[in-house]
Amino acid sequence: MIIMTEGRAKLRFNCYLVREGIDDPLRALRSECRPGGKKAMHELASSNSAPSGCRAFLRSKSESTPPWAESLIATFPGLDEVLNLSNRLVIFLPVKQRLFAVCFGYGSSSLEWSAIEPNFGLRFAARCLNPDAVNEIRSRRIDASARTQAVQIPTRTAIRDFDLELEGEFVRRMVGEVDTDMLDLPDLGAVVATDSIAFKAETNLSRVEEVLTLILSRVDSAEAKKDLLFIDALEPLRGNDPVVADLERLLAQELFSERVNSATQVVSDEVDGLTTQVLSFAPPDALSIENVHEVVVQRGEHYQNFDEFSIDALRDALFASGGSFGRSSLNSIKVIAVDSEGHAASPLMPLKNWLVFEASSEERRYLLTLGKWFALAEEYARKLDADLAEIEDVTDVLNLRDWRKSEKTETIYNENVADERRNDLLLFDTERVTSLGDMVEVCDLLHVDGYLIHVKKYEKSQTLSHLFSQGYVSAVLLGADKDYRQKFIDFVEISDSRMKEVASRAPEIVAYAIAFKKKDRAIIDLPTFSKVNLRDFAKRLERLRVKPTLARIQIT
Repeated sequence: MIIMTEGRAKLRFNCYLVREGIDDPLRALRSECRPGGKKAMHELASSNSAPSGCRAFLRSKSESTPPWAESLIATFPGLDEVLNLSNRLVIFLPVKQRLFAVCFGYGSSSLEWSAIEPNFGLRFAARCLNPDAVNEIRSRRIDASARTQAVQIPTRTAIRDFDLELEGEFVRRMVGEVDTDMLDLPDLGAVVATDSIAFKAETNLSRVEEVLTLILSRVDSAEAKKDLLFIDALEPLRGNDPVVADLERLLAQELFSERVNSATQVVSDEVDGLTTQVLSFAPPDALSIENVHEVVVQRGEHYQNFDEFSIDALRDALFASGGSFGRSSLNSIKVIAVDSEGHAASPLMPLKNWLVFEASSEERRYLLTLGKWFALAEEYARKLDADLAEIEDVTDVLNLRDWRKSEKTETIYNENVADERRNDLLLFDTERVTSLGDMVEVCDLLHVDGYLIHVKKYEKSQTLSHLFSQGYVSAVLLGADKDYRQKFIDFVEISDSRMKEVASRAPEIVAYAIAFKKKDRAIIDLPTFSKVNLRDFAKRLERLRVKPTLARIQIT
């Protein structure tokens, strides 16, 4: 995109930082884009105006026939002339003994992602964006849903005005203005920060080099701002860190199960003691699922297509080929999304770039998202635990008995407990109250002291996400939907008139009652992002002036 400002042409430069120690630009290109590859790019000759050491690589007019044209040629013969065209340009610019890859067109899809410094743009944003001049935030929750959420505001606003619980989210994109008190670059316009940093500058690579020199110096020397500390909460692990190899063996074991090559699966005691909390198949951040016609898995010369974003669909595609799998498969197997026109809707990336994984012990927690491994910063983990410690534990107050082995379902447990304690508990587990046509459960059990008790057996992260959401949605409806609230009160009066006054005060207190198998498991001994979810919904309840509480149930 070219922008004219006061007669001078400007471009938006999208710049990726190449990993330290890589000084040959070809190493930062995918193997098939290097000389001799199937999609080889050719190096452009440069003029004297190019900065010293600058090298540019181009692949132009890649032609293909879109699938919709192929399918309709029999009906409309003129479609045999339809072609898609694309161009890729990557300029490698030396800056302070490092290389930046400056990409145009589809240039970024030519990069070897293992050679690119992760989170560089976001690290810059955490230090140099103005927290009061932000236009967009996109974040990704690392849980079973692996969902991405984004908020865009056309005018500059403060981070606190965005309706997102940012702390604990893995922030993937920010758009905003540079804080000129931190960095004297007032003419960059709206800066887009992801793994890369994108900004407007004059079409003069020497000027771009100056800007990147300032940016790199600031990232290397400054601390993240208080309002943006959450960006640094997940600490990147280097690919050559020994624990990464062990983590990838653990991931291979979980993903490939009986097809894993056991001979390659020896891991350290530290990783062997980790418990897998999350494993899901998730699209890369820049990919919009609605644009995807199919997903293609490439294993050597074998290609397999599928169209459902799920671990089961992925496994079916992988296992369609013979042989066993191991840690190396996470990188050697490639995945790409294709749109309805036959264009690549995503870069061709290693399998692990399409996975979300979390494994943890009581002491450590590790996460994989978008192909990168992270350890949760201990300072953040301590703050998270401290925040959860503020939520009142009402286990002794509610005194919910053990969950017996014979009680196979949550409903059976709730029915039995309510039947045994008719003097202070009222069953709601099987009752639904209508709100705007939807049947919504108010709670599982109503306590005589006003506790709206929501019961769930701890099995995996997504079950707890549902539990926390359930308690919040119920509280919102009781406070905002008069018809829903009245139907709730009427039901309570019919069921047990002694409880009518308690129901009329709701929602006062929400109690999340979580059942555990291990007797020594503390109530907040949960997966990392279950803790984040809990803190998120607890804050939301407090904003509604509803008190969040926790209770523990022992499974026997």
